[in-house]
Amino acid sequence: MNEKAYVAGNLRKAVRYRNLIKIDDFKDHTTLESIATFSASDIKSNAIWNGAISNVKVKGKDAWTISEPKTVLAHNLLVSNIQRNYSTRCNDRKFTIQLLLTHIKDSYNYSVHRLDIKSFYESFDRREILRKLKSDSPLSTKSLKVLESLFEELNVIGAKGLPRGLGISSTLSELMMYNFDSNIRSLKEVLFYARFVDDIIVISTPALNKSMMSQKLNESGLPHVLEFHNTGDKVFFSQVEKAPNKKGKLTSFDFLGYEFHIERSETNVGKNVEFKRRNVKVSIAPNKIEKLKKRLISSFCAVLSSNKASQSDILLLNKRLKFLTKNFLLESSSSAPNVYSGIYHNYNFIDQYDGLKELDCFYQNLLFGKRSKLSKRIKRSLSFNTRKGLAKHSFMRGFVEREFCRFSYQDFSDIKKAWS
Repeated sequence: MNEKAYVAGNLRKAVRYRNLIKIDDFKDHTTLESIATFSASDIKSNAIWNGAISNVKVKGKDAWTISEPKTVLAHNLLVSNIQRNYSTRCNDRKFTIQLLLTHIKDSYNYSVHRLDIKSFYESFDRREILRKLKSDSPLSTKSLKVLESLFEELNVIGAKGLPRGLGISSTLSELMMYNFDSNIRSLKEVLFYARFVDDIIVISTPALNKSMMSQKLNESGLPHVLEFHNTGDKVFFSQVEKAPNKKGKLTSFDFLGYEFHIERSETNVGKNVEFKRRNVKVSIAPNKIEKLKKRLISSFCAVLSSNKASQSDILLLNKRLKFLTKNFLLESSSSAPNVYSGIYHNYNFIDQYDGLKELDCFYQNLLFGKRSKLSKRIKRSLSFNTRKGLAKHSFMRGFVEREFCRFSYQDFSDIKKAWS
């Protein structure tokens, strides 16, 4: 067994970056030591989860958060121990997009299958999860006991399946989906397979048509109760014919925040040996454009509670606009590498800038437009010079010039309050 014991020293080291943003007590060494000691004691007495999980609503759905700092440490260490024994990790988004582009730029014919699982987290059977873990026997008796007590608390509070919002839900769902992923990936017709939570993309030979894929999915070993959407914008299928080198778009689909436009034409590539590759254009997915617009609106609405915004309101608004239009570093407090995020790092594969231009136009209209009610309210609350200063922010410039800014833990906490 490859685990760390549930003692104060290990619990203290279980703090994660996202915890430092939300929990001030973790930033003080003495306070953290005390919390870790209480956490170890409560784990020993099997009381660590009692009353520590609270319900919140996210986009109309039930989500859950841990309200006790000592329980956060126990949760993190439990997740770490499960990951150590099962090597459960989500795929790397950038690497996945690179591989996907490689396959859809192939000039030969293929099929694209875009799939989505209904109510992903809520549909898992916790009893089935425990049976699997006990049957596999990689976890210590202590870890199993901590997990069982968590599931007992979830029964008490009425949480379904694996609760959204808890990191352990991601870890356990990846563990339970392992056989399904392996089965689909091993199909002889499958050229490329990737899954991020409930979003799935498959590139296959034309032989695997839509009806055959449905049959394969039924035989794939999807965990009990889980099922796929059959209709809607999250489901897509298209057979892509061999590139005839004609102008025009053949088909398009969304995946992981990008929209891929597969063209009919080809381009010669390669220096020493030339070969043909299909043209594929990449843009920001429309739903991500709308999400950024909503965050712009929320950022301005947060300072419009009074007729005239205060200086502190304007400073915080400026930070939010930097967060949306520029790039920044998410530092890791563990052994995991630091992560860069922001408008360029989140969408660095795009080669079509219409979405960035649309966002800049929308932003400028908020600042100086004369038609919408919101722009009129912004005009009343913010002086012309203030709006002129804010107008310097640009999605396009943040992307092209990779503009970088830094935020403290407190900054991240304050920034996200406008749209959390």
